[in-house]
Amino acid sequence: MSCKKSIERALKRNLAWFRRSGIIDPADGRWGVAERVALTSDNEALLKMREHFPAWTDYDGYCIVEQRRADCNFETAYLFLRAYEWTGDRHDYDLAVGILEFLYCRSGLLAREPTPFIPGSWNWSHIKRDSVVYYDDEAWCVFLQLEIARRHPELDLRFQMRHYAMLLAGELETALDRAFRGDTRDYENFRVDPAGKWLGRIDLPHWGALGCMGLARAYWEKRTPRFADFVHRYFRFVRECCNSCNASEQAYALIGACAAATYLGSREFQDLAGDLAEALVRRMDPVTGNIPAEHYEAPVGSDLVDMIYTVNWALLGLSAVLQFHPRFRNAYERLLKLVLSIQDRSEKPQFHGCWRGMFDLAAGSWGGGNRFEGGAASIYSGWTNAPVSWVLLAELTGSAVFSPGEIALNNEQTFVSRCDEKKEDHCEEVVAVSALRSVADGTGRRRGPTGDFRGKGAGLGGRPAGRTEI
Repeated sequence: MSCKKSIERALKRNLAWFRRSGIIDPADGRWGVAERVALTSDNEALLKMREHFPAWTDYDGYCIVEQRRADCNFETAYLFLRAYEWTGDRHDYDLAVGILEFLYCRSGLLAREPTPFIPGSWNWSHIKRDSVVYYDDEAWCVFLQLEIARRHPELDLRFQMRHYAMLLAGELETALDRAFRGDTRDYENFRVDPAGKWLGRIDLPHWGALGCMGLARAYWEKRTPRFADFVHRYFRFVRECCNSCNASEQAYALIGACAAATYLGSREFQDLAGDLAEALVRRMDPVTGNIPAEHYEAPVGSDLVDMIYTVNWALLGLSAVLQFHPRFRNAYERLLKLVLSIQDRSEKPQFHGCWRGMFDLAAGSWGGGNRFEGGAASIYSGWTNAPVSWVLLAELTGSAVFSPGEIALNNEQTFVSRCDEKKEDHCEEVVAVSALRSVADGTGRRRGPTGDFRGKGAGLGGRPAGRTEI
């Protein structure tokens, strides 16, 4: 097993990359997180990239692809909140809140009701001039809003995260069901939304299984029967077709099945998750641990480590399946070892600590070619770096990627206990108000958690609260 120290160092390098690379500018998160850093030198996909994504800032040999996507921003905010829970470093909490303030208060991405757009939906990014809504991205917005709300009730109170997540979940289920029952096909014969409002190919787990992940998490929130009904119907379809899927789609299917097993509590989904993990592991190279790059939006090859569509999601899925099937730990650890070994160690701040989009094992370096959304030259904030670091945090804290546990209550008990031990001046506030509930003072200025005293001692998990330079 990769030692905890190696995992901890890799995580700290990645958190530092988010802060130093320029992907979060300004650094307090008030204007959110850009989609990616992209290399401009020797990038055969650069012209097409700029045609599709006409917002960027140029630097020497690279650029920041500036679109502010809701899913990437939620993924990054969630990462820094999880990091805060681990270290107690208020800088991590404040950065996450800055990103959330951008999403809810500055971006205009959220379609609040009443609206001519899909209620509760998040537009794909700020560069779009009309409603562009994808099944998979919206599913992450459902899941992450609910998870952040559960772990940090003060943020739910401030931003109404549960309200908008459940509003979106209802719309997501309606759209998925409409496409799944229908027979409107795209140019490659995949089923799509007959109403033309939502984007994505529901026959592929990339869209359908991640949609089910969001619905399963929403079902846990309010036990809405139609959410569970769709998840059951969709995964019966997945079971029939999963062996014909490429490695990327199997990884997405595994993530969705693990979420369904966690939040619907059905043995059916546990068994399916085990079967999907088996199928994925069969593709794993016995020597390198790699799972081949096979996704149509990226270069393909057995020696290519695809960190945008395949290995990043396979790592998340194999981490999630361990709570049901510990027999996959050896495979998970081999893949984790590979991912840790290819983390970028360049001295340049735009690269150091990141995972780029593709690594060429045959060449022993980042490479393998580029596409306008995939390949080595694209370094994603969400999709790649944030989800990989979620897994590292899960490993360090002994937690599961998907968990219905009462995080807020546990945090409150932790704060109160520490308060009793330390006899800090504001202990009464912690006990009376609740450890994770303060939101704003009378002037409307942001306040952090009432456990501010953690900066004077240890953070959650016994980690030192101070910042660490990498």
